[in-house]
Amino acid sequence: MPGHRQPFRRIAALAAAPVAVLILTACGGDPVHGTITEKEYKRGSTTYTDEPVTRSECSTTRKNGKTKKSCHQVKTGATKRVEHRKKECYQIELDNDAHELCISKSKWDKVRVGDKW
Repeated sequence: MPGHRQPFRRIAALAAAPVAVLILTACGGDPVHGTITEKEYKRGSTTYTDEPVTRSECSTTRKNGKTKKSCHQVKTGATKRVEHRKKECYQIELDNDAHELCISKSKWDKVRVGDKW
């Protein structure tokens, strides 16, 4: 019934509107405020770790005419080298709650210790 579905669409649209407004307002401003107490440039870096290689092992069971598949990860004994990258950071530290923020280089160049953020 096409007419029967329309109330659900209206309800979904009405429920989605406040969520969209909340998301848009959350993205609009910087929620952290305070006085800049420190500026520091942190170079980007790359580190590596060795992590175990795993594979999925699955089994199927049948009970009461229903089939159930279950899988779990099993270590193979091999390892793989995993790269971890940290981007460079133009960091400022704020006095309230000691927030540390990475900001753009152009903003970082303009602000000074003691400025309000």
